[in-house]
Amino acid sequence: MAQDRGLLPGGGETVEGTCERSMTFVMDEEDTSLGKTLLSLWLSYGLAKTEDRAFFIDDSRWAYGRYASYFMPPPSPGCTLPPASQIVPCPHGAKHIVMSSATAHWAFGTAFKAQHTSSRRHGLERSHKVLEMLRRGYEDLFKLFGEDADFVHQRIAELKAGSQASGQPIVGMHIRRGDLHPLSYEYSRDYLPLELYTNAAAHLIASLTTSSRVSTLLTKEAHQQTLLLASDDPSLIINPDLLTSSPSSLTILPAQSRILLATKSALDASSPADSIRAPNSAYTKHIPENAGWDGGFYPSLFSSLGSSADRDQTMRMRELFGRGYLLDLAVLGGSDGVVCAVSSATCRILGVMMGWDGLKKDRWSNIDDGRVWSWDGAGW
Repeated sequence: MAQDRGLLPGGGETVEGTCERSMTFVMDEEDTSLGKTLLSLWLSYGLAKTEDRAFFIDDSRWAYGRYASYFMPPPSPGCTLPPASQIVPCPHGAKHIVMSSATAHWAFGTAFKAQHTSSRRHGLERSHKVLEMLRRGYEDLFKLFGEDADFVHQRIAELKAGSQASGQPIVGMHIRRGDLHPLSYEYSRDYLPLELYTNAAAHLIASLTTSSRVSTLLTKEAHQQTLLLASDDPSLIINPDLLTSSPSSLTILPAQSRILLATKSALDASSPADSIRAPNSAYTKHIPENAGWDGGFYPSLFSSLGSSADRDQTMRMRELFGRGYLLDLAVLGGSDGVVCAVSSATCRILGVMMGWDGLKKDRWSNIDDGRVWSWDGAGW
């Protein structure tokens, strides 16, 4: 339980040192989208700080396991929660409230928008206050630890050293497939063409390359630009359509190689799953086929990870998936600019990572439906 791990205190009567006002964010078993969970978590944290509330995390039923398996502990509020009987989902003005994916639609709905967005402004300016809340959550909570943190630090340092030597910016590209389709009506039942991504990436690279950098490009090799790719579909990196749609000056590489999603072909090569037929028998023993991440993320595929009879194995596999996603996110967040589709929560997170200045200077490039950044993808 979260109480046993120190993320939440136990129940009982109100004791000395109890927080005057608090917000508890519940990470639920149904939260299979790690990107959406992070957005809700950061926004809840930023809102709690705006309202002068202590902030707590309850990960006792989270689909990805323990919060501490991925991040450093959140900042200590310096007080303890009251008994669970005093914590309610509404009204929002209550002293002690709970937030979760189940309440997010209401909590960040009409009343929230009326108070924290600027109705008289248009485009990106309308969401400035909300971005500040999300940014605070990102800065205080997105802190990887251990070997993952060391890897990200080293990876970004290597990329920056290469960028400085070549005079070329670091540009990342995120492509979401799976169960998510674009906001653009033309492609709402399909996926955005890969050439939209690569063309936008080439344009972003050109816009980020200053005249001083151009003067350092003396050889053909120096003109070659590396584009970092992160996707829920591991087969995209070798997709012929992606390769043919990319300018010859672009070399596409994985954002990180520490934890990569496996394709079915890779799994079959390492662990073949052949059917077995007994001698002189017409019956074939069924051996389940390997299932890779070809095609992208689907909640049902995530939920089926591991053996249902071995909870520990299931959580280890989910944790590995989550860590890989966070590594991709951290590396792309450390780039000079990113290309993505705002229909994806990951794309909206990358906008938060680029920050207000990055968004204003078009270092975040959305190719879906011409929308500006917003926390829910609805911005115009």
